[in-house]
Amino acid sequence: MFDAVTYALAALDDPQIEELAVASVVPAPSSSRVLVTLVATREDLATDALAAALACIDASADELREEVAAEITRQRVPELVFRIAPRAVLAERA
Repeated sequence: MFDAVTYALAALDDPQIEELAVASVVPAPSSSRVLVTLVATREDLATDALAAALACIDASADELREEVAAEITRQRVPELVFRIAPRAVLAERA
């Protein structure tokens, strides 16, 4: 699922989200909904830019879900919920 979400976000090809990386994809609270945590890849991104990026992603949620559906083999594609976390999350993954 992690890779499918990463590819779906890249397929959007939107400059507002190019500076974000997927940090985690976890069930929330079950596998019918997943929480996608994104982090900024640069420290100098303004809060406004992050808010705009999240709004763009939220507006594209249906398209992202369709892209994920094309990549995974599950009977039902989960709802995708997005959040942007502090950069410390990215450092923890490394």
